[in-house]
Amino acid sequence: MGELAINDAFDSMMQAVESGNSAELMALSGQTEDDTPKQGLSRLNINYETETDEGLTLKKGAWKVYYNGEFVYADDVTFRPLVRTYEWSTWDAEEGKFACRSVQAPSLNHQFPDTDGGQKCGRLTKSDEEALGQDHPKVLASRAATCNQVFYALISLKGATADGTEVTIENYPVMSYFKRSGFRPAREAIEKITQKKRLMNEVEFTLSTSRKKQGSVTYFVPVFTESDTVKMNEDTVEVMKSFFETIKASNNVILEQYREAAKANATDSEKDLSADFA
Repeated sequence: MGELAINDAFDSMMQAVESGNSAELMALSGQTEDDTPKQGLSRLNINYETETDEGLTLKKGAWKVYYNGEFVYADDVTFRPLVRTYEWSTWDAEEGKFACRSVQAPSLNHQFPDTDGGQKCGRLTKSDEEALGQDHPKVLASRAATCNQVFYALISLKGATADGTEVTIENYPVMSYFKRSGFRPAREAIEKITQKKRLMNEVEFTLSTSRKKQGSVTYFVPVFTESDTVKMNEDTVEVMKSFFETIKASNNVILEQYREAAKANATDSEKDLSADFA
């Protein structure tokens, strides 16, 4: 699908929400079985820091979210996913920011124009990688591109700030990325409820973490446990509308950068070609 079809897909989702068409919404909102932010919207992450800048001790492996001007930490979070999208990205560790990002789409079957003017931040197909060979520079660059599942969700929790102040959060809208070791647990959680013909946005999960170790590296993976069923209501529909608008706005920014980069890439190619015949 082209770049216009990506945002058209989110318009279709909103129509399905407003009409109460559960089957269509399940198919459109990222709740599929294929294997294949709004500024200010808080992110739910697994905490890997051991202390704050002030020296307060933090628990690794707890969930953290920015709420009312500070981070709140909790071992368990009630997580109600309303929308799931996919996005490709590469990360610049030195700069501490994304080096490249693609648009978000509700299925891996879509195209993923990116900020470098290409697709999927340079990720090649398996057959393309095999044809080039595992040591080829393009293959090495390809493997730096990560596929993210991006969830837009409502969370509730009983947690605490770094200084121990207890905080209760109810139905707070957030976004959360699940990639690498977190990709499969998130995908399988949605697959299970899809097999039961249940709407993702009417299911609440208890979200915890599990500690893993590979060699000298310790990391944490998300654990999804189905906990409750909550019916859609007008408030939920309004939150979903805001999520769809957030995604569309983000995609429009990415698409503009894509067009600018693609134009620059074409100009560079023309320069290279003219140099060959100079």
